Amino acid sequence: LVIGDVIEDVIVIPSSEIRPNTDTESTIHKSTGGQAANVASWLSYLGIATSFVGCVGLTDLKRLSDQLSQHGVETKLQTSLKPTGSLVVLVQGESRSMLTDRGANLDLKLSDIDSNGFSVVYLSGYSLLGRSFEELAAFAVSVKSSGALLAIDPGSYGFIKDHGVAGFRKLLMLADLVFPNEEEEELLKLSTHVPLALVTRGSFGAKAIWAAGAALEVPGKSAALTDPTGAGDAFCAGFLARLLGDPSFQKLSSEAVQKALESGVEAGSRAVQLVGASPSFKS
Repeated sequence: LVIGDVIEDVIVIPSSEIRPNTDTESTIHKSTGGQAANVASWLSYLGIATSFVGCVGLTDLKRLSDQLSQHGVETKLQTSLKPTGSLVVLVQGESRSMLTDRGANLDLKLSDIDSNGFSVVYLSGYSLLGRSFEELAAFAVSVKSSGALLAIDPGSYGFIKDHGVAGFRKLLMLADLVFPNEEEEELLKLSTHVPLALVTRGSFGAKAIWAAGAALEVPGKSAALTDPTGAGDAFCAGFLARLLGDPSFQKLSSEAVQKALESGVEAGSRAVQLVGASPSFKS
């Protein structure tokens, strides 16, 4: 079960340095994205039965449900009178700048979500913003009482700082595993607060750090860089897809995690070769 943001992405890749106050030739790609929707699409692409819950503008319900369903994702979308969230991503090499209007995503109701029947529940870190510890704790209890692992991706270095680092860390400590990038791990120090932290390191690969102090890492995989948007989401999906293939996945053993890290890095390397954050279902 994947829960969180669904966003209308506008990805801008300038062909040269941006020239202020005049035109710069660019490639502009429009697609459906959002951290959680991306993870759900990649999980389905990798062969995992996946359900997705997000919140969209009422007028977009059918269109976005159809789009995600075409990717093999079972959708259970909530609706809002706010417009569907939107995002402009400015890509400059390995760097991305994101201008975000979360829109309807702000109205996602965790209390309306049934987590029974799932092995893993993934929650986008964006969906933690503005929520109380009590609300998220109640949701985490319901997830864990159903026998599922709770996985959270912190989501946004800038939004975390806006929310307050200490308060956001407290929310993330309810998870069984988290997926910070290096900047987020440096800010939040999650590896000492959660059972397992999976730290993405861009082209350098990824590292697993257990709260008890053990760690292992896998190197990055060489790939032609087209657009890094969504690479972290693809990593999460690749990791979870491989982890779920282990009969004892809930133990988070070093052997299972090592293979899952390798799968995550492989998925991330595929993602950076595509424009946009979702997998290509035509390949």
